Amino acid sequence: FFFKQKTAYEIVSRDWSSDVCSSDLPQSLRNRDNSLEPMRLMEELARKNDISLHTADVNALNGISPDFSLYVESVDFVPCGAKKHFLILYETSLTVPRNADVQYLDQFDAIFTWDKELLSGGLQNERGLRISPERFIKIQYPNPRPAECGSDFYSVPFEGRSDFICLIGSNRHANAFDKRELYSERVRAIKWFEEYAIDDFKLYGNGWRVPQKRLGRLGKLRYRTEKILPFLLNKPVFPSYQGPAKTKYEVLSKTKFCICYENARDLDGYITEKIFDCFFAGCVPIYWGDANIGESVPVECFIDFRQFSSYEDLYRFLKGLSPAQFSDYQQAAREFLMSDRFLLFSSENFARTVVNQIKNEFSLV
Repeated sequence: FFFKQKTAYEIVSRDWSSDVCSSDLPQSLRNRDNSLEPMRLMEELARKNDISLHTADVNALNGISPDFSLYVESVDFVPCGAKKHFLILYETSLTVPRNADVQYLDQFDAIFTWDKELLSGGLQNERGLRISPERFIKIQYPNPRPAECGSDFYSVPFEGRSDFICLIGSNRHANAFDKRELYSERVRAIKWFEEYAIDDFKLYGNGWRVPQKRLGRLGKLRYRTEKILPFLLNKPVFPSYQGPAKTKYEVLSKTKFCICYENARDLDGYITEKIFDCFFAGCVPIYWGDANIGESVPVECFIDFRQFSSYEDLYRFLKGLSPAQFSDYQQAAREFLMSDRFLLFSSENFARTVVNQIKNEFSLV
């Protein structure tokens, strides 16, 4: 199909069904923190270019044979007769090992990724199968602005925030043994604050009513063993746990600081929504992740955890910050969000990058 003709393709993800691109997304229960905005914007932009987007189940229900497919994360590949296949990689291979499987990735005509190593050098396995860098397309994790966030990004000042520091995340583990994973470092942070500053710390997310999740047979055995004593004593495993956050904005807008660690560190280009969630709500992030974060986000916007030798030093620093210094972080974040530098991380850029690549592949110009 060419220009001015309807081109149908499907979106495939393990978590999506019933048309994730439909116009009723803002009311969807899965749209917490407006997280499905990138898909909605992509559908709108595609429609303007005579491209019709649907999830795989809707195509099957309506008997539509897609011209191309778009996979989100490395789910099982299902041949559907499409002429082209595209893949969006959000996560690292430490979390989704298949994201570094050359044989799997080679099934796609173009792969959207933040990974600067893939973008510059491609990927090759031990058998010599190689994917050239030209098949990797640069894209960043999209960051929708929460509905509660004003256009000027003004937020509650220091004095109006009742909570001191929080961590929002799920109790999970990496799926590869690698010293760069930060799931376990989050747990170390939680345990330090619970032991030494529990009145200043709150934990949110899923899965924290049980001990730390661990990888491997020995890890699972240790996990089961650690469940016994809290159960017998009827004590919470993590006493700071507040339950899941209704919305991240609600929590962050009343909190001064947030432990903001990526799932892994020192992966060039890996910057997810975590730091931007803090910026939108005026909460100052304590960041650890991309070693070169300062090339993408001004260092005046966040606190770099690598600058501290211990959590004790970090806590002392946080306690010593004045309202004026806190305001400086907020102002720097507002200026960044309103600058051209943020556009790379916007939902609009995400949608435009994907749709333009599809247009180019099908000569829809």
